[in-house]
Amino acid sequence: MSDFYVISVHHTQKSNRYILLWRPENNGYTFRTSTAGRYDEETVRAHLGYYNAGINIAVPAHVVDAMTVMTTPADQFDGVDGPAVLNTAANWRRLLKAVIAPPQYKPRPAVIYFGRNADGHRREAA
Repeated sequence: MSDFYVISVHHTQKSNRYILLWRPENNGYTFRTSTAGRYDEETVRAHLGYYNAGINIAVPAHVVDAMTVMTTPADQFDGVDGPAVLNTAANWRRLLKAVIAPPQYKPRPAVIYFGRNADGHRREAA
């Protein structure tokens, strides 16, 4: 079985340099994979509505780990620098393709969206 990171679609703002991940034991958020929780597949699959509903997504750890870059002192995080995933449209597309299962609700990462349609809804970037 694989381990998964839970990615917070809802709490990752467009202005964030990095994508937010859940900390261990469902306890807060972090940008660095070195301080993020790794959730086993059995737990995630047993609670998809919690870990993978669309506002959060569960992605295999090996996929996320392959996307990381090192944070820098300029990021001013507490503690030592560590690996994190840049908050880019390309990275979100890779994450969304790798989710454990189709989420109940469509994930809508803020960085992929821009502007609004005439009816007031967000437009997706090309």
